[in-house]
Amino acid sequence: MSKLKVYHVGRSRSLRALWLLEELGLPYDVEKLEFLPGNFGGDAYTKIHPLNKVPALEDGEMVMSESIAIMQYIMNKYGAGHLRPETDSPEYGPYLQWLHYGESSLAPIVVNLMYQRHFFKPEQRSESIDIWAQKELSKYLSILEDQLGDHDYILESGFSAADISIGYTLLLIRLAQAKEQITPRIEKYWKTLTARDSWKKVSEI
Repeated sequence: MSKLKVYHVGRSRSLRALWLLEELGLPYDVEKLEFLPGNFGGDAYTKIHPLNKVPALEDGEMVMSESIAIMQYIMNKYGAGHLRPETDSPEYGPYLQWLHYGESSLAPIVVNLMYQRHFFKPEQRSESIDIWAQKELSKYLSILEDQLGDHDYILESGFSAADISIGYTLLLIRLAQAKEQITPRIEKYWKTLTARDSWKKVSEI
């Protein structure tokens, strides 16, 4: 295989790709970009990602974006069946659901809070939207808590790529300063995830 290259900004969604690569033990290079929203890598990077966002992945001449799509690409092409159930497993459907839940369902609410609290000017902020987002976040996290039950990870069988997807969004919650919605059970899950050596390594990149 060619050596994969991940275009990365610290604490961004590119952490998902790096975390997955570390868990799989695959070789990769990191092209670290400066945190300048909307202009991460200047004109040169816009040729790689037209929206000038991260992550982007290069595999030889192939270039792609979208963090969950990148995860699925890596898993399908190089994962050798690791970090996901077999397609005939009863856990395969829930695995796919939770793999996408972290970005498609949970992340938009958290990003809403982040913009309300950090990126919008005071006169642009809406208290009613902030309150709505807090309630929605609590609801979505309660569904996650139900799924976790009394096991350590999303799936009863153990750690999977779905945990990487969800785990990054739990980081976003902290960055949005929305920890008041974090229950003791979700906090325990977060500590379990961040105790992994792979997370400790990539979170420093």
